[in-house]
Amino acid sequence: MRSAIVLLLALSGASAAADDTFAALRRMPVQDGGRVKPLDTFARETARRVTGARAFGNESVKGLDPVEWIVALWAAPEAWRQERIVRVADATLRGHAGLPGERERFSFDELVGNERFMAAAEEARGLQDSGAALSSEGQGALRLYGELSLMAAVVAGDAPKVAAGGPDGAWLSLRELGGAGPEARALEALLVAYRAGDRAAIAAAASGLRTVLAAAQPLGEDAPVQLAREVRYNRVKPFRASWLLYLAAFLALVSTLAVPSRALSTIGLALMTAGFGVQTYGFVLRALIAQRAPVANMYETIVFASWGAVLFALVFEALHGTRLFAACASGLSVAFLLLADSVPIFDAAIDPLAPVLRDNFWLSSHVLTITLGYAALLLALALGHVTLGMLFLGRGEARVRTVSGFTYRAMQAGTLLLAAGTLLGGVWASYSWGRFWGWDPKETWALIALLVYLAILHARFAGWIRDLGLAVGSIVGGLSVLMAWYGVNYVLGTGLHSYGFGSGGGTGWVAAYVALELALVAAVAWRVRAPRTAPGFAHSHS
Repeated sequence: MRSAIVLLLALSGASAAADDTFAALRRMPVQDGGRVKPLDTFARETARRVTGARAFGNESVKGLDPVEWIVALWAAPEAWRQERIVRVADATLRGHAGLPGERERFSFDELVGNERFMAAAEEARGLQDSGAALSSEGQGALRLYGELSLMAAVVAGDAPKVAAGGPDGAWLSLRELGGAGPEARALEALLVAYRAGDRAAIAAAASGLRTVLAAAQPLGEDAPVQLAREVRYNRVKPFRASWLLYLAAFLALVSTLAVPSRALSTIGLALMTAGFGVQTYGFVLRALIAQRAPVANMYETIVFASWGAVLFALVFEALHGTRLFAACASGLSVAFLLLADSVPIFDAAIDPLAPVLRDNFWLSSHVLTITLGYAALLLALALGHVTLGMLFLGRGEARVRTVSGFTYRAMQAGTLLLAAGTLLGGVWASYSWGRFWGWDPKETWALIALLVYLAILHARFAGWIRDLGLAVGSIVGGLSVLMAWYGVNYVLGTGLHSYGFGSGGGTGWVAAYVALELALVAAVAWRVRAPRTAPGFAHSHS
């Protein structure tokens, strides 16, 4: 098992390791976004921002590794201004700016030269500065303007900051370091070698630039270890490797439903355990890089919730000896990790914490607890779907009752953690804001979600609902969690928890998911309540 994990991690980093021409630049420290990071990270983040989210998180630009792309920008800025690499996904924004509606990608010059787009961006900037609310179109224009500004800054040598040579140790960009110093000469040597296409000369010049800049980078003794660790995290992509393992596990476990096989079941569980190990390794790396619990933004909580769902599945597997938990958790984790890897509004960047979050104890205790609660409740949601599927297909009542019992156990665990996390949040609010509770939207919806689950559990304990009712309750409860987790941040966007707010669309997809869930519940309820057309169903399921 251990050798399989090591092999997968090696393969996932093979493409980045195959060409070490830019190895010296990858680990070169730069200052960006409020922290020191390797140039490798800056290049990947810039590529993702400028070109938009890519399938399965692909970060290359026109086939170039992100670090090489940065060098290419420096070497041939005019050519890259003409390349159609900037993604404008919002069709409304394209229409407003008069851009061709049949394509999503445009060049830098096309966008900067578009008067209607630039006017919309300037208007959005003015509204933002005045504190006024922005429409989704205005948010898109502002975000795109920021991406174009970032690309322009890289081309001009204004980003990233590469050396601490300014007043009071301020970091300076290549342009700010001056055009006649050793840094400029080292950069020019790199660009000449790159234009000539001599890979050996490029590697030597990259090493020379790194050496020259190192003299003006007063970092601690552990900096090389931290930089190398972050480059390794970027190359290995542990969360992508883990969802590939989870996908293989899910396929193996689901196939046993059609062809029962103890060997295949064991393989599926082993694959899921391997995925869990790789994902845990990713969390350890991310925590060491960020120097905090990796649950400070939506991306991190989504990834952590998928990890928690697998953790609960492994615990329940040990207690009950069924592969149902593993199948549900692995499928759920594939969906969540794919969302985190491919949806642009979920930013994977490791950013410094907002001031109110700069308390590792409360961040770890409150956010980890409440997100683990979400994980258990999401596992209950998946099990609830299994119950609905069995009811719709007319499977045996005993099997339905067994799955319903598993749903009940997962829901109990999740509700307990949700209650503990909500209370811890109140204590943290008292510590940070001087009051335990203030009916902030985030607090209110956390309480609503908790009350929804308490009502469902009470109704099940009292016998008011049974198998169908509990399955429907898992979906209703899941929608309340969706609102507390996503809706407050990306739909309401108001309250003291503004550090967690985001924009960029996705509301339509979420609304479609809600409608689909309600349609599923209606279809199963109709099927169960029609005993003549569905033999074997009884009202006892309700």
